[in-house]
Amino acid sequence: MEVHHPHHPTHKKKWGEYFLEFFMLFFAVTLGFFAENKREELAEGHREHQYMQSLYEDLKKDTSMFNSLKSFDLNQVKKIDTANTLIVNNVWNDSTIKLIYRVNLKTLGNVRLSLNERTSSQLKNSGGMRLIEHQEISNKISEYWELSDVIKNLGLTLEELKLRAREKSYSIFDQKYYIDVTNGIVENKAKLMTYDKFVLTEYSNRLNHIKNSMKNVRMPLIEKLNQKAVELLVGLKKEYDLNDKAEVNSIFDKK
Repeated sequence: MEVHHPHHPTHKKKWGEYFLEFFMLFFAVTLGFFAENKREELAEGHREHQYMQSLYEDLKKDTSMFNSLKSFDLNQVKKIDTANTLIVNNVWNDSTIKLIYRVNLKTLGNVRLSLNERTSSQLKNSGGMRLIEHQEISNKISEYWELSDVIKNLGLTLEELKLRAREKSYSIFDQKYYIDVTNGIVENKAKLMTYDKFVLTEYSNRLNHIKNSMKNVRMPLIEKLNQKAVELLVGLKKEYDLNDKAEVNSIFDKK
């Protein structure tokens, strides 16, 4: 005997149900897209804040370097002035010879502009600059880097000028008269290797070239770079609410 099972007709979805399923799927995908974008936005905002906090700390250290470099240049300019005065006066005795020997030790050394580039390297190499939303801050950072590069290149020129002056000094100063180079102690009966006015004048001219490069070029640029650093510090602190208890206006000690 055959058994017939009842046949259930297939339910056909209405177009409204298809539209609802499509809408729900579209809504879920869109919501996920916006959620992922928001998560990425929050993550990038956090990285931006970290970069700016780190850059802020680096800039404060840089201003200390500016102060040291400025003091170094001022001291060298004074020593060069002393040497030039002795050469112009052309009066040589135990006292003046000992003095120019001591001055010679302090006129041809060099200190480079050495910035804290921990954060700058990351911003440059990892594309971190794109995270900076404040255009004015981004512009100030770029200007700071550009001027820093100018001063670094000037430092190389100064090294070359000092090398040439040092080579000339080897025909004037006899190293055997230095008892203690570190403390500038010179023998009482020290003598110059030459008293030829032409040789001494050439040496003086080289010292003046160094002096002018420091006093009229590097020192004003250092002042300008320091001002840019202070402006950037103020801007960073204002825009990013950074953690700092120091007063940025007093970081650079002007003399």
